[in-house]
Amino acid sequence: MIRDPGSGISPSPERLLHELRVHQAELEMQNDELRQTQLALEESRDRYVDLYEFAPVGYLILSNAGLITEINLTGAALLGTERTKVISRRFDGFVAVADHDRWHRQLVHALHHPGRHECELTLLRGDGSKFAGHLDCLQQGLEAAPVLRIALADITARKRAEAELAMTREALLRANERLLASNRDLEQFAYVASHDLQEPLRMVVSYGQLLEKKYRDRLDDDAHTFIGFMVEGGARMQAMVSDLLEFSRVDHIGGERDAFGSSDALAETLFSLSQVITEARAEVSYAGLPEIVYNRHQFVRLMQNLIGNAIKYRDPAHAPRIKVGARHDRHEWVFSISDNGIGIDPTYFEQIFAVFRRLHTRDLYSGTGIGLAVCKKIVEHHGGRIWVESCLGAGSTFFFTAPDP
Repeated sequence: MIRDPGSGISPSPERLLHELRVHQAELEMQNDELRQTQLALEESRDRYVDLYEFAPVGYLILSNAGLITEINLTGAALLGTERTKVISRRFDGFVAVADHDRWHRQLVHALHHPGRHECELTLLRGDGSKFAGHLDCLQQGLEAAPVLRIALADITARKRAEAELAMTREALLRANERLLASNRDLEQFAYVASHDLQEPLRMVVSYGQLLEKKYRDRLDDDAHTFIGFMVEGGARMQAMVSDLLEFSRVDHIGGERDAFGSSDALAETLFSLSQVITEARAEVSYAGLPEIVYNRHQFVRLMQNLIGNAIKYRDPAHAPRIKVGARHDRHEWVFSISDNGIGIDPTYFEQIFAVFRRLHTRDLYSGTGIGLAVCKKIVEHHGGRIWVESCLGAGSTFFFTAPDP
């Protein structure tokens, strides 16, 4: 008979039955926890197997002799062979003959040097077709002999894209070289043609003026009119040739760039425009202009063209009010020239910077249509940009950038 050691009294059958039931319940709970733990482990294993087998890259393990001892389903699919037919085969059997030596050097190096080692090889599938493979190799010790773990990816699409990009880049470089050569030829032609046209045009204008002066009393009205047309046309052609010559010279000016105060250069500009400013009763204000590194002559010419245009295309109902400013934006200065003139239709924002592009007839506004093209070329010659913001009847603001000193 069982006795309670503490009291010397044997427990009752009911108590014994209760204790047995409690113990049985505890065992059932432990068994349930064990079953749940086992189920979780099996689910985790299944997930791991799926991740391993169907990973986006192939996983292989090679022996130190280069034999495939393990490979996932993705790796077997990349090699185009059933997994059972891959195991125990030499990996170099899937390497193109031309890359055999490189692969053997890679294998020896990776097996004897810890850390990751990458290489690209031309690989063969089971059907003999080729693909570009990227191998990420890692040496790991396994008992006495090291093994090589490899992550294998098919980079055929990437290599094809790289080849196409290289071909496109090469084609663009060749096209750019041809374009640069063509531009140099055109600039040289424009320079020579403009320079050689100057003297004949001067002769036409000068002799036309002498003819009218010497034979003034002997010519009728029609002759005077014809001579006037000839002289006017010649003078206009002289102006166009002169502007074209300046346009072609912009890129021929060397790297004579100096640091100077743009406010001083603007004062020089306004002095050269003083007669035009006075006749138009124009007011030009400026403040806060920085020191820049620029070709001073070209900067003055740039400002002359922009301020001259602001005066030329003024609103007849108002005296011209022109404001020049500058603000710093990251690694450059942004200059602005604002006016209260007639404005520009946004449709023509790009066209106005083209050579000989005019938006008005010569009867309304004089000029050759080259001024803004010269401005654009000067700004771009210094690595900047030029653009305009405007609308009809509300004035215009021209912007251009200049690099930091």
